[in-house]
Amino acid sequence: MNTQLKSILAQKLAKKGKNINGFTLIELMVVVAIVGVLSAVALPELTKAQNKAKSSAALTTAINAGKSCAIAIVVGDATEGNLAASESTDPFTNAAITCDTDATFVVAEGDGSAGKDEYTVEMDGGIPKDPVKDTVS
Repeated sequence: MNTQLKSILAQKLAKKGKNINGFTLIELMVVVAIVGVLSAVALPELTKAQNKAKSSAALTTAINAGKSCAIAIVVGDATEGNLAASESTDPFTNAAITCDTDATFVVAEGDGSAGKDEYTVEMDGGIPKDPVKDTVS
C-alpha cells in the first residue's frame, strides 16, 4: 500500500510540473520594462507630431484667410473675407481681422504662448503675399 501511495503521489507531482499556469514575476517585470522603454521613446515623438500639426493648421489658416480676402475683394464684398476670431477648440489662435486691401492676417500656433510659431500674411493692394513665419516672444 505504501508503494502504491508513493506511485500515485509521484504521478500527481509529475503531472503538476508539466502544467504551468500564469507568468512568473521575472517575465512580468521584463514586459513592464519593455513597455516603459517603448513609451519613453514614443511620447516625445508624439508630442513633436502634435506640435507640427498645430503649426501646419496655423499656416493653412493664415494662407486661406489671405486667399479668401483676395477673392472677396475681387467679387466686391470685402466683408465676406473677414477672418473670425479663433474658438477655444481650434489648434491655433487669432483675433478677428477685417478684410481690406492692406489687411494683415496673423495666426499663432496653439494658444499663442512664447516659443510657438506665428504666421503672418499681408495683403498688398488686395493680393496676399507669401506667409512669413515668426516665433512668438
